[in-house]
Amino acid sequence: MNNSHIFLADENIPLSVIKQLRKEGCKIISVTEEFKSLSDKKILELSSENKWIIITFDRDFGDLIFKQNYGKPFGIIFLRIIPKSPNYILQFLKWLLMQTSISFEGNFVVVNTDKVRTIKIDDIR
Repeated sequence: MNNSHIFLADENIPLSVIKQLRKEGCKIISVTEEFKSLSDKKILELSSENKWIIITFDRDFGDLIFKQNYGKPFGIIFLRIIPKSPNYILQFLKWLLMQTSISFEGNFVVVNTDKVRTIKIDDIR
């Protein structure tokens, strides 16, 4: 597991998933619980300032970083899976966060159901 990292779950990650991941030892902060209605730009800033890795379904983060050249987050996991149910999301995130050796720090990680692509954030510029 990526035990040393703290993850920041965007508002589109179900709270039930976040709570279960915590029970299983994942260090994860919920935007819904801690920073309700915070803008994507502010979430990027929090990631950078606190060394948190964002988990989101929101493609706007990619637009902010790639197209608008806004900020340099500590890391982002962009989920491009179909969120069939909270349990499906939970199982997928458990696999991703606890069973893979993917490096999230300094990377924009695009996760599809059949592949994971890692882009160095420094290479975006």
